[in-house]
Amino acid sequence: MDTRELETLIAVADAQSFHGAANRLGLTQPAVTRRVQRLEQQIGTSLFDRTTKPLQPTSAGHRALHEARDLLRRFEGFSDTITGDKIPQGPFRLGLSHGVAPLMAAKELRELHQTFPDISLSIKSGWTSELLPLLRRGEIDAMLCLDAPDGSVGGSIGGSVSGDLPASLHSETLLEDHIVAIGPKSARTPPTTITELAAHPMILMPEGCTFRALGKAWARKNGVEFKSVLEVSALELQIEMVAAGAGYGIMARRFCLHSPALDRIRILDIPGMNWPMGIALIHRRSNSDLSDIIDKVRDIVITAGTLSTVQNAQMLSA
Repeated sequence: MDTRELETLIAVADAQSFHGAANRLGLTQPAVTRRVQRLEQQIGTSLFDRTTKPLQPTSAGHRALHEARDLLRRFEGFSDTITGDKIPQGPFRLGLSHGVAPLMAAKELRELHQTFPDISLSIKSGWTSELLPLLRRGEIDAMLCLDAPDGSVGGSIGGSVSGDLPASLHSETLLEDHIVAIGPKSARTPPTTITELAAHPMILMPEGCTFRALGKAWARKNGVEFKSVLEVSALELQIEMVAAGAGYGIMARRFCLHSPALDRIRILDIPGMNWPMGIALIHRRSNSDLSDIIDKVRDIVITAGTLSTVQNAQMLSA
C-alpha cells in the first residue's frame, strides 16, 4: 500500500466513477482500476459497490476513505510538524447543527478566516443526526452540535451524542445551557402547565430539532399533543414570531438572552420544561494538523456564548 493507492481511492469516491477518477489523476481507467483492486486485495474486502450508478463506497469503503483522507493529510504535514514551521492551510470542513447556528454567524466565521487566511473553509449545516455520519466517514473535520450532559435529550430522541461515539472521536462540552418554553411578554395569562401550553399555537423548528423533540415527548408523557404547529427554519425568526404574539416556542435560554427580541418575550416557568443542554464540539482525535483551527473554533464559540449585548445579539441573528 502506498499513498498513490490512497489518492486513487479518494479520487474514485469523489468522482463516483473510475473513468472520472482517471481524468482527474491523468491516468488510464485500467490503471485506476488496478490501483483500487490492489488496495482491495490488501485489505481483503470490496471498497466500492460496482452494481450501483453512480459508484458508491461500501461500508468498508466509507471507513477506508475516512482513514485515507486522515493519513494523507497527516503525511502532507509531517515535515512541517517536525520543524514547527507549519501554517494551517488547505480545506477545513465544519459541520454546524441548526441548533448552534447563532454561535457561528458571519462575524465569528470571518474571525476564523482572518486567523487562518490560508484555509479553505466550508460549512455543512444540518441536523446532528445528519452531520455525525459525515464526521465518522471523514467528510467533515469537526462539528458543533447540541447535547445533553445528563442524557435527557437522548431519552427523548434516541441517545445523547456524547454517549454514542466511537473511540476515534472526541467530544467536549463548550457551553452549558437549558432548553425552556417561551411566550410573548404581552400575554396577560401565560400558560403554567404543559396542558395549557399545548392549547396554544406553537412555533417550532422542523422535525429533527432537539427542542421540538423534547417538547413533543414531554407533551405525550402528560397525555396531550401540540395541535397547531407553525414551522420556521431559523431560530431568530422563531423568537421574533413568539415576541410578536403569533404563538409559543421551545428554545435555548442562551439564544433568548442574546436575541434583540429579549424585552418582548417571556421565559415560562412550566414544571418539567427546563432541560439541561450542552453545546458540544466533536472531532477526530488524530487530526493533529487541524488542532490549531479546532482550538480557534472552540475559543470563538465560548466567546460568542458569553456575550449578551444587544449589538452581539444582532450579529448572532444575521
